[in-house]
Amino acid sequence: MQPPTPPSPVPPHSSSRQNRILIAAGIIVFLLVFGELWRRISQAADLRNLEHKIGAQVTELVGESSRMGTLIAGAQSDQAVADWARSHGKLVLPGEVLIQPIAPTSSTPAPAVAGPMENSPPNWMVWWEWLWGAE
Repeated sequence: MQPPTPPSPVPPHSSSRQNRILIAAGIIVFLLVFGELWRRISQAADLRNLEHKIGAQVTELVGESSRMGTLIAGAQSDQAVADWARSHGKLVLPGEVLIQPIAPTSSTPAPAVAGPMENSPPNWMVWWEWLWGAE
């Protein structure tokens, strides 16, 4: 019997070439995975910053909401309604009299206060003279 024939040896440059291809493919896969990891880390940091901004806005809006609730509760009280009715609504309670001062405008001069003049004839005589002439 003949001894078995050994497998034909692989040329040395073929194995080296396969190793280089595998190493290059491994490096490419590593760079792709590392790039994706870096992108996700960056995205997570952006989301954390956004979370802090939104948290600050929520805190501010909660304070604003409680302040508005206090204002609404105060505005609906009987005293606030009565104060508004007197100051802006021009309403009065029974038995009171509403007095509204009117400020003179700059286009119309204030009327001069004329008191009774001394030695002036009565009004009926002034009219009589005006209508029928002097006596």
